[in-house]
Amino acid sequence: MYFPRTRKIVLCIAAASLALSYGMPALAGQELALESVTSLDPNNLESNGGMASVISADRIEGNPEDQLHLIGNAEVRRGGAILKGDRITYTQATDEVKSVGNAHLYRLGTSFSGPSMKYRLTEKSGEMQEAEYEYAPRKLRGCAKNIRFLSGDTTDMEDVKVTTCPRDEEAWFIRLNKLSIDEYEQLATGQWATLHFFGVPIFTSPWFMFPIGNERRSGFLVPTLGMSSSRGIDIMTPYYFNIAPNYDLTLTPRVMTKRGAMLRTETRVLQEHFSAQLFYDYLPNDKVTDEDRSSTRLLARYNYGPWSANVDYNHVSDDDFISDFSGNIRESSVSILSQNFSVGYADSPYWNLRAEVRKNQTIRSGVIPYEKLPSLTFNSYIGNLGGFEITTYLNATRFAHQNLIEGDRFVAKTAVAYPLRGAAWFVTPKVSLLGRWYQLEDIDHYPRYTDKSPSNITPTVSVDSGLVFERQHASWFGKAATQTLEPRIFYTYTPYHNQDNMPVFDTWVADLNLTSLFEENAFTGYDRVSEANQISTALTTRYLDADTGVELFRASIGQRQYFNDQRVGFPSNYATQSDPTRIGVGRSDIFASMGARLANSLRADTTLQYSTSEERFMKAMAGIRWQPKPMSIIGLYYRFNDRTSVEADRIKQVDLALQWPLTERLFALARYNYSFYKKRPIEELIGFEYLHNCWTFRMVVQRYNTEYDTRETNFFLQLELNGLGSIGSNPDTVLSRNIQGYQAPSLVPDNFGQYDYYE
Repeated sequence: MYFPRTRKIVLCIAAASLALSYGMPALAGQELALESVTSLDPNNLESNGGMASVISADRIEGNPEDQLHLIGNAEVRRGGAILKGDRITYTQATDEVKSVGNAHLYRLGTSFSGPSMKYRLTEKSGEMQEAEYEYAPRKLRGCAKNIRFLSGDTTDMEDVKVTTCPRDEEAWFIRLNKLSIDEYEQLATGQWATLHFFGVPIFTSPWFMFPIGNERRSGFLVPTLGMSSSRGIDIMTPYYFNIAPNYDLTLTPRVMTKRGAMLRTETRVLQEHFSAQLFYDYLPNDKVTDEDRSSTRLLARYNYGPWSANVDYNHVSDDDFISDFSGNIRESSVSILSQNFSVGYADSPYWNLRAEVRKNQTIRSGVIPYEKLPSLTFNSYIGNLGGFEITTYLNATRFAHQNLIEGDRFVAKTAVAYPLRGAAWFVTPKVSLLGRWYQLEDIDHYPRYTDKSPSNITPTVSVDSGLVFERQHASWFGKAATQTLEPRIFYTYTPYHNQDNMPVFDTWVADLNLTSLFEENAFTGYDRVSEANQISTALTTRYLDADTGVELFRASIGQRQYFNDQRVGFPSNYATQSDPTRIGVGRSDIFASMGARLANSLRADTTLQYSTSEERFMKAMAGIRWQPKPMSIIGLYYRFNDRTSVEADRIKQVDLALQWPLTERLFALARYNYSFYKKRPIEELIGFEYLHNCWTFRMVVQRYNTEYDTRETNFFLQLELNGLGSIGSNPDTVLSRNIQGYQAPSLVPDNFGQYDYYE
């Protein structure tokens, strides 16, 4: 049977077969009215094999009940699969398509091309030889000697090459004897894989696996290779167990040439009302210390209705574990590990109950905090009670310490405020009453305590007020803006109460700044309430973009005026410890801050603290950051703190960090933090990353001072095969912490649809 030659003919087989078979003579001289199909709708697909097939070609010959020959730009579509070729033969009895000449198959985001192809539409099975393939979502492509399609979800290949590089820049590829792609599981597994980089084989494995989707699955994760001055060569090879959708386990053997073999474990559990993470590291017979060493951390959370519970437990076998194995300057300086357990009940947003146990493991010399064994807390809030707002805080805590006096403390605090607000103003008067009752133990061993049950009730009166003035039609460097002027005044009065007979369980001097200027108490915690007769004032101005409301400029300045001496302090040297920013009656230091968007890509910020009594700056921080485009950032920062007499605690540092393109593909990475007081760098980082279309190489060297003032050096080398995985040690965490705003490239989309990558 011959159909009239047209430029393009499209035929729906299921709909036309009966008409063609029973009415063929009548149609011989007539033009077929065939409907053209130009797009696919995933919502109209059926899951069974009885769905219609859509075919098209320049010319169609044959009988739909037997065999159809599609000649010239031939195409067959069914159930998410598209088959193309110069000539296609479709056999109705076997539901088989044979394509000869430029054969192509598209399914589930993967395309295959070769000289010929056989494919059964219903079974979704077939074969190709000497074919090329491409998995578009991850930019994977390659070729294979033999390809077999099995049951629609699995593709087996022999003598395979895999890469994400374009054809004209094939910098790397992986050669495998066999490769199986499971499109349902979104997983590819292979045998005897060899990685070639610029034609040189650099890695071989008898077994190879990589995901082609985003689903979790068991298997080896990317190994990491690092180097440090204290650990030597550091190799980690994690294996991930996908036990269940809500359970998993990661085992990571870690081999350090200078330390030995460590096993790291991470277990995760996720339930409807419960989640937990357990981390455990164990190193038997450390080569340096000749001791077994370990680390444990448990994070757990429970929520059910009004009930909640939390666990944050940390423990190490010795004081040096973190500094020896973390490779992180912040972690290496940790001095106290918390061991917290809490249970809460909150049936309403206006009140809650909480029970807490807080223990500590001290791993550095210095101040050892009290432990809470336990602490019970009640909070409540009543709003809009005739315009009044009432807050209540109740707490009972058992404080324990290995060296200092122990005892119980009960705290009751009630505050009543009457906020008054307008469109451009607010006034909030407030009265509060704080009561504290103690029950101390073994006071005979502590001569300064003469009362076993000291107590105190302290009232406080405060008034907070502010105004907001706006000036329309202002200008910020030629940009239309709105300017604001925002004065704020805060008055506090607290009478003096002698508190020398009370212990200091959890209290210290609060850091005074522009925010804490408007706090009533100069201390944190409840063991001390500062004497107060003072006014805090501040003035803020802003420039806001008239079109978008984005803040273009902000400047604030504030100071506190004291009308009395401060006689409340700590047991020793309290005269200077109560408020280090002033002495007696007078004014506090002046606090100022400023931030400006100098351009769309340029931002500057600074904070200052100036002592009027000593006529010098006590603290300063200034920074400027330029980010003209993604992956291009330079930040320069200055930090200064001269408030303390302890030389080791003084800060005068300059900090430079950058991620900057040297060429279109080569980026410099650097961070330099220098201390003028110590006359040496605190932390240094230098490296580069080279970004190619299909691979990225990073090399980073990091040096920093440990808690014991020794120098630690870490080396990071990573070759990332874009869309597939990486080899070496990943420096992303180090780079993100050291370079504010650092951006790592990503070429793999998070989600894609069934037909997103069809031609």
